[in-house]
Amino acid sequence: MSGGSLNYIYSRVDSAAFDVESRAETPLHHAFASHLRKVAKALHDLEWVWSSDYGPGDEVEAIRAVLGEGADIEAATERAEKALADLKSALSANT
Repeated sequence: MSGGSLNYIYSRVDSAAFDVESRAETPLHHAFASHLRKVAKALHDLEWVWSSDYGPGDEVEAIRAVLGEGADIEAATERAEKALADLKSALSANT
């Protein structure tokens, strides 16, 4: 099926990266265009995994290139802390 599960959003992000790069006036603009290209690659790979064109895990390297090491642990920790707060609230409401 070649993607589609995210409506090919990666192509719009890649197009934005091209536009930013073509109009870039500063090193920061160029760096941002490069970042957008990495985001587009991660979106592409994730979309293709979700569309069963790539296998599970084929998106990990591209996502890590955007987020860096430890982002998954940080996100999991934040979700666990939220779940714990919700649990404590529910328990206190039922006592």
